[in-house]
Amino acid sequence: MPPQTLGNSQSASTEEIFVFTYRWMILFLYGLVAVVNFMQLLQFSIISNVITQFYNVENIWVDLTSIIFFISFIIFFYPVSFIVEKYNLKVTVISAMALTLAGNLIKLFATRSDRYWVILLAQLPIAIGQVQLASIPSKLATTWFGPKEVSTACAIAVLWMQLGSALGCVQSPFIVTSKDTKEIASQLFEMFVIQSILSGCVFLAILVCFKSKPKLPPSQSQLNLIANANEDRPSFFANIKEVLKNRNFWFVVMSLGFANGFWNCSGVVLNSIYLNYFPNMESDPGVLALMSIISGGCIGSIFVGIILDKTHQFKKISFAILLLAAISYAFVSISLIAKSRIATFFTIPIFGFFIAPSLIVGFEFLVEITYPIPEACSSSTFNAAYYCLSIVNTVLFEVLIESIDYLWTFVVVFFFLCCSAMVVLLVNSELRRRDANLQRNDDVIVDAGAAMPSISNCSRSSSSSSMNEHNNTVVTTAKF
Repeated sequence: MPPQTLGNSQSASTEEIFVFTYRWMILFLYGLVAVVNFMQLLQFSIISNVITQFYNVENIWVDLTSIIFFISFIIFFYPVSFIVEKYNLKVTVISAMALTLAGNLIKLFATRSDRYWVILLAQLPIAIGQVQLASIPSKLATTWFGPKEVSTACAIAVLWMQLGSALGCVQSPFIVTSKDTKEIASQLFEMFVIQSILSGCVFLAILVCFKSKPKLPPSQSQLNLIANANEDRPSFFANIKEVLKNRNFWFVVMSLGFANGFWNCSGVVLNSIYLNYFPNMESDPGVLALMSIISGGCIGSIFVGIILDKTHQFKKISFAILLLAAISYAFVSISLIAKSRIATFFTIPIFGFFIAPSLIVGFEFLVEITYPIPEACSSSTFNAAYYCLSIVNTVLFEVLIESIDYLWTFVVVFFFLCCSAMVVLLVNSELRRRDANLQRNDDVIVDAGAAMPSISNCSRSSSSSSMNEHNNTVVTTAKF
């Protein structure tokens, strides 16, 4: 059904803004893809003791199944960002899901103890797909959602990514439980079959139901970009160069990027650290990872996203979560050194609650301070930077443990987390996207759920339309 216009629609130059209900379906479909893909990130690291036994490899080779995702980001983030901007969201999501499906099918041939190389080969296309998916949250949010919910939408998109990592941490320890070589092979095959079937189903759903963008923009900032689409704009590489020249970008990387890099590192090394203090508790790291990702990646990210939408206090919120992450990490260290297993089930999830939202804050903070540069440029560059830090942190953590033992390693990490909280105070929080949206004095969002506008909506829109005659913008509602 065609849109029903609220307000004066007779002018040929009228510009329309509204938010489609279908945006939630788009977010849900993206979430399915993100879950299936991100399940692969830590699925081998979290059972490193079993993998090293079955494939007869060192721990560093098991860590490589996760590090390969970080390396892929550093190598492919430029071409992937270019693809995201040149094509559209649907092409990007289909490509990411196809690579994930291919990787999971390859894993079906990796259930012999002399085929560890097949595992690494299978992780590569999945990792490239993850580069694409991790570049999408901010762009999807700004393309489909209104200005009062864009940070929340981005947080929900990040939540799906974190939920996938959490499910991967739980899936492996509870499916691959045996210490007998033949049974391990059978259990690995069972896990790979489940992942392949799930990937195939999600791939079909994306092909049929996913859409790249709404028919009309959901916010003034998006309307401005569309209005200027025919003008000569900087090239993709010029935009990337502009991002890299922005000193605020580097302050965000050194603060929120470092924090999220360490969060990724924590997932990779959690199994070996925890078993050092609690030797026979192989299932605990998976449960703790699940609890931490749910508390931080899910609850914490949504909580922080809502606060960002309400307050737009990016610098203050960044400082608060980083400082509280440092303090909670001190308690994590104490609970491990004291060998208090019960305490770790409180302190580690609390640490996750504060540090995991650094990703959503980093995404949204950079989009705000780099607008009108396309979201994929700032998001993917930030992703590449913190994934690079993830590799550095993982390697450095292992080296420090071997050199100065666990206690002093924890002290060094605590010091750097405190420093990251101080660095974020140097960011000049000029919120350009918010300022663009404030051009609309009424700031009305109409949820498109009904076929015909209600009388109250018509009245409110008429009033709003008269208030906004200066920019000749009206708000419409329609069924998608």
